Amino acid sequence: MSEERPAPPRKLSKVVPYRLARSNSEMVKLVSLLCEANGFKLNIWRVMSAIGTYRSISPMEIGKLTTIDKAMVSRAIRELVDRGLIDRRADARDARWAQIELTAEGTAVFEKMAAGIDALEKHMFGDLPPEKTEAFMEMLELIERRARSARDIVELNGKAGFTRLLGRDFE
Repeated sequence: MSEERPAPPRKLSKVVPYRLARSNSEMVKLVSLLCEANGFKLNIWRVMSAIGTYRSISPMEIGKLTTIDKAMVSRAIRELVDRGLIDRRADARDARWAQIELTAEGTAVFEKMAAGIDALEKHMFGDLPPEKTEAFMEMLELIERRARSARDIVELNGKAGFTRLLGRDFE
């Protein structure tokens, strides 16, 4: 009778969350260096990027889009206002709300930074044909959507949420 052999160790390099985290970490470091070269900290740029993308946006919407906490969004807005890159104005309908927009100078900075990030993306994808890049982006969207849905189920149902998702108990 032959002895049962243990399963070979799982290769970390084949675990999707690990690979996504590593890829994200490297890209964030690279974008951070681009930000620093242009006089920004990454979170300041993330706030400015949300404003530039949506043209007129509230601080609460910025927080949701960037996943940056409320206090950091507030500090970033204050810094960007002080630098003359954005305008903050009270909402005409409700003074408790504010709308944030880029100034002309802010728009120029946003466009320069966005072009730099586009160039970094182009470098990362190298010679991949556009259809493979598009397929990759679609896959990322699918993974993000499914991960969000799974997280919602687990947050709502606790441990039973994992059983619901995966069909087995995790005692």
